[in-house]
Amino acid sequence: MSDTTTKPSDKEQVRALLDRLPEDSTFADIQRAIAVMMWPKKDDGSLAPPKRLSSDEVKERLRAWLKSEGEK
Repeated sequence: MSDTTTKPSDKEQVRALLDRLPEDSTFADIQRAIAVMMWPKKDDGSLAPPKRLSSDEVKERLRAWLKSEGEK
């Protein structure tokens, strides 16, 4: 990365994460660490609370998913 004002790429961030993890980290440890990296953050860098979906939105998404599974 040459420009210090540019945010590191996702790939660079994962490489840096792997370098920080212990050598005996499992796939589950790595997956968990990446999930935390991906979690939405507030402006201060702390983790943002998850966005809640309405029950109607959940039903609609489930209905669409079940329909797409039936078409396979």
